[in-house]
Amino acid sequence: MTSHHQFSHVAMVLAIAGSLCAMGGCPGAQRRTTRFDGARRQATESSTQAGAGAAAALQATEPTGATLLVRTEERLIDFLAEAQAVKLRATVAFPTVDGEVIAGPVVVMVPGAGDVSRRGLRQGDGVSTYPSPVAVTVAWQEAFAVSGALSLAYDKRTCGPNDDDDCLKNPQGDLDRSGPAAMARDVDAACALARTLPGFDGRLVLMAHGQGTQVALASSCAREAAAIVLLSPIPRTIDGVLVDALISRQIQKVVDAKQATTPEHKGSLQDEAAALRNLAATRQERFASMRAGKFAADARVDGATIGFWLGWMDVTGRTRAMMTPLKDKILVVLANGDLQLGDGDKALVQELPASKIMVIDADHHLLNEGALSPTVSLRVVDAVVEVLLPPAT
Repeated sequence: MTSHHQFSHVAMVLAIAGSLCAMGGCPGAQRRTTRFDGARRQATESSTQAGAGAAAALQATEPTGATLLVRTEERLIDFLAEAQAVKLRATVAFPTVDGEVIAGPVVVMVPGAGDVSRRGLRQGDGVSTYPSPVAVTVAWQEAFAVSGALSLAYDKRTCGPNDDDDCLKNPQGDLDRSGPAAMARDVDAACALARTLPGFDGRLVLMAHGQGTQVALASSCAREAAAIVLLSPIPRTIDGVLVDALISRQIQKVVDAKQATTPEHKGSLQDEAAALRNLAATRQERFASMRAGKFAADARVDGATIGFWLGWMDVTGRTRAMMTPLKDKILVVLANGDLQLGDGDKALVQELPASKIMVIDADHHLLNEGALSPTVSLRVVDAVVEVLLPPAT
């Protein structure tokens, strides 16, 4: 377990005239021209890929010589879930110039699968392990801040002190009974806090990944948000998605084995393919048993209750129906290297009702070589700008 306060070792400041992280209080907001006021990037894609990254983007929106600092504050989201008190720690990132907050939208970052804190620390993409853990949510907060948007990230309710000593212990009875959609309450509470932040210009953006996509869509905040960003969304019932992802990986191992140049490598790939085939069959049988009511009421599978699994199956089965009335403000981002989705489900993601659908070169967490690259983050930020409604007046 590790304790990481206020973005820790991850640099949360990008500036044109230098880099400096300023922590502390946050004064009132000032209006400046940023990407989220409709300004378009002047920097070329080649300059981004060459390493200019977020600083190059800022040069198109900030006055020459201005220094943009990203300041963070710790907050507490406090609400009731079925009459039980829930307390979630949150981190807010404010873009500031000359000590004043730049007014803009607030991006509420809905946590995805796993018992993750507000930092979104990931050990790998679900198949391969990263060279070192990656604070994915921190990286996204940085990307939005340097483009002029505030952001709020909060601990997932299932994250407790045993997962990360920065998380608080919270009631989870409603999750155990009805699945992840119960955490829509958490999203609404986070949005309520977001509306009170200095610099909030009236536009809320929900950004969710994987399991979090259905949680975000089930919230009341989804109907009020100016934009909804769904990263690697689950396009249909989760049981089918998980099984077919294993089958797709198994098929790829068979193809790779046929192309292997040594008997040892070929045998290793064939063994991996067989293991994936067996795992897919086991999971398929287990999910069928869940649906048939063959598990004891208090049984757990992979650490989750049967009620949680059945609730997850139900809400993922309603993905398209939840998206349809909101489609004009939805941005879908699919990573073509996402091994958590089979080929058929990647095709389904591209058919989901949305204002804009992007396919990018990245893994399940939209990372490349264990990092969120400026190329990826700026493409997503620009797409959010296109989907967003104009600033509130």
